[in-house]
Amino acid sequence: MRFLFWMIAAASVAMGFTPKPPDTLLIRAMQSELHRSMDSLRLKGQEGPYFLSYMLWDVQGYRIEASMGAVETANPEPLRLVDVDLRVGSYEHDQSQYVGGFVGGPRLSAPIPQGNDTLLLRQALWAQTDARYKVALEQLTQKQSFLASHHGMDALPDWSKQKVLQQQDIDPIIPPDTGVWVELCRKLSGVLADYGWLSESRVGYQYFYTTFYYVDSEGATYIQSLQENALLAALLCQAQDGAPLWDYLRIAARDSLSKKSVSFETLQDSLKALVQRMDKLRQSPPVGFYRGPVLFAGSAAGEVVQHTLLDPQNRLRAPLGENTEQPFLLSLQGRKYLPDNFSVRDVPGMRRYNDKELFGSYAFDHQGQTAEDISLVENGRLVDFYRGKLPLQSESSRENGHWRYGGGFPGVVKFDVSGTVSEQSLLDSLKARAHDEGTPFGLRVSKFTDDEALRLLRHPLAQSIPTGGFAAARGTFSLPAPVTLDAVDDNTGEIIPLRGLSFNALDSKSLRDIAAAGDVLHVLEPQASFSVLCPSLLFSLLDLGGSRQTQPHLPLLP
Repeated sequence: MRFLFWMIAAASVAMGFTPKPPDTLLIRAMQSELHRSMDSLRLKGQEGPYFLSYMLWDVQGYRIEASMGAVETANPEPLRLVDVDLRVGSYEHDQSQYVGGFVGGPRLSAPIPQGNDTLLLRQALWAQTDARYKVALEQLTQKQSFLASHHGMDALPDWSKQKVLQQQDIDPIIPPDTGVWVELCRKLSGVLADYGWLSESRVGYQYFYTTFYYVDSEGATYIQSLQENALLAALLCQAQDGAPLWDYLRIAARDSLSKKSVSFETLQDSLKALVQRMDKLRQSPPVGFYRGPVLFAGSAAGEVVQHTLLDPQNRLRAPLGENTEQPFLLSLQGRKYLPDNFSVRDVPGMRRYNDKELFGSYAFDHQGQTAEDISLVENGRLVDFYRGKLPLQSESSRENGHWRYGGGFPGVVKFDVSGTVSEQSLLDSLKARAHDEGTPFGLRVSKFTDDEALRLLRHPLAQSIPTGGFAAARGTFSLPAPVTLDAVDDNTGEIIPLRGLSFNALDSKSLRDIAAAGDVLHVLEPQASFSVLCPSLLFSLLDLGGSRQTQPHLPLLP
């Protein structure tokens, strides 16, 4: 079987892989089908759609996976998806923004063709449009019935008209040398095969060239592309008490990975450092509880910002029918959210930082609206949000070009902090605050869970890896499980790897008590979707707890 995997991989590599450039033929086919649907799609006695848009995702990918010194996968991975947004009613009142009864309407669909056969594409679009239309009519009826008995609940319009633009933003294609990547993954997985106590180790490479094609009934069109290269490695083992331990390496770039960062020698040293750390951790006892100062170093600070400021903006308007209050973040506009010396801006036009091309840079959002620079936080106060065609507040329905992937979505988030200190000063302050709290050490978090790296693992033990906490109370946030956690001795400064701790729900009030920020901006780019340029952050007091779940059994034999 291993020989068969290798033969298939070798044949794929020999053919090479070069993505096809965007094709305007697809846009024309989408426009033709959209115009036909808007002109003729209506049931007898019913109104037709007032708005319709198609967005086609064309993903041209290539994936390599290797384990134990052998390549298991080296194949192209094409994928096409279509998102149909069909609305009946009017801009003031349509079937959206309502969660009510079950609609058991038609689910007719047709596969999206991988090639550029426009007839097959139009058939697939027709099938999904027809099904969406019939479901939308039933949803509108249910929503109208709900509103008839709940007066005053539909204060905001359901949609808005904005600028009609025709745009293009195309990343140049830099095809990967698949033969080089296959050999690199094979060699690196062979290095990890020397450590028999690892339950599993895998190395992978992925390349994606994603093109978005968009048309809508108002006349807007765009073609937008994004390129991604990423090298991943995931390691898994079991500690002496049975707990699963894992670590990972992830290097990603929008244009191409630098030869220095992906040289075999550099990567080999990085993986061996991960192995040495895991070897210490598996032989050490877990920590059950911690209360004290916490330093989020490097990109870990950006992850805290992601979960407390950026992610909550994906859904800032609660649908009717839910027994929920106004979204928490929206109710804090104009109020203090971060320390007074913190300001946060989103600058999607910022293409590069320190010679790195940023994933979060884009020219227009997924509704075809020009991306604008916006201030999220000014002098510690929350001032604005990511907006699209869905009105969030009665006093303003103007979008700002930040509606992507189905909601308010960041681009390039950049921190501006006055009164910063050096990274060494942050460590010194961490030790001093730990001493004042009466704890023998301060806590440093350098890395959180990465979903893409975690998906590399196939071992059943990987299912027991904790991935994060749960936040149910209003105004609280959950953080992913930390992967790289260190104790910093408050007397000697010795750094000791720790395991077993995860964050309790983080209260938003904790964000106003950030004690210090570093003077270097670190880049966080989760899953090649946006960029956060954030300094290391020192929190004066946070709580972490140990795992309460029963640990898996250790192997019967070593």
